[in-house]
Amino acid sequence: MDFVGKVLALACAVLWAVAVILFKKAGDTIRPLALNWYKTALTAVLLLPFLLAEGLGGITGLSLLKVLLSGILGIAVSDTLFFIALDRLGASLTAIVDCFYAPSAMLAAWAMLGELPRMVQVAGACCVISAVLVVSLERDHVRAKLDRRRLATGFLAGAAAMGVMGISITLMKPILEQRSLWLVTELRALAALAVLSVMMLLRRDRRALFASLGGHGAWRHALPGSFLGNVLAMTLWVAAFKYTSVNSAAILNQTNIVFVVIMATWLLKEPFSRHRLLGTALAFTGAVMILVV
Repeated sequence: MDFVGKVLALACAVLWAVAVILFKKAGDTIRPLALNWYKTALTAVLLLPFLLAEGLGGITGLSLLKVLLSGILGIAVSDTLFFIALDRLGASLTAIVDCFYAPSAMLAAWAMLGELPRMVQVAGACCVISAVLVVSLERDHVRAKLDRRRLATGFLAGAAAMGVMGISITLMKPILEQRSLWLVTELRALAALAVLSVMMLLRRDRRALFASLGGHGAWRHALPGSFLGNVLAMTLWVAAFKYTSVNSAAILNQTNIVFVVIMATWLLKEPFSRHRLLGTALAFTGAVMILVV
């Protein structure tokens, strides 16, 4: 089953890269919070039959609370921050910042599970940080007249998204080893949807947010992006962690940075400078150094 898990992790990386491109296009007309609500609602609806068929699958008490909290943190909070980063940075830069997931998972395991990081992992974290510094200084930002404050908030949102995601996966992993991956995925989606719905309804511009979901950006980009990214890719992501080691799955998932950068250059016409090439190499290398040990 280890080989199956690795294949699933690599397939997840490819599908997620395609979804990121579609989400970037959808973000031209849909705000980050509304986009997250949309794709989470679609996931919850499509996976609902599994919950109805299995019930809670014996998940009760503290385990259920951890699964629900994992969904709230990993989807409602992390994915909203991710879409903010995607909107402000573009697909290729967001993919580089995405590599903050590796040091975030390392720190979460240290804080929550008592797993002390090794020196090579600390060095890997420094590589990831260096990657972000390299791409933040590229001259393309000036030529494109991008606002430095917008870039800074985009980098912070992306890093925060990965930090929250690291906590989320650490919470979910022990329960996933004993329960159905479909059930866990659906429970996470439902918990996140409940929180996102409240957040949407409390917004003063809620009518405009919901109205944006009826435009062409929703069915042309957000719909296929949601299906590929939040149904197929997320399910493959969870399955990979179930059938292979955390490190193997995480490293193969991290290859999405390569696919995203290539697709962003090809399909979105985003610049591919030497800074971005170096940043991509540093970020991926750093992630592997953290996850391989």
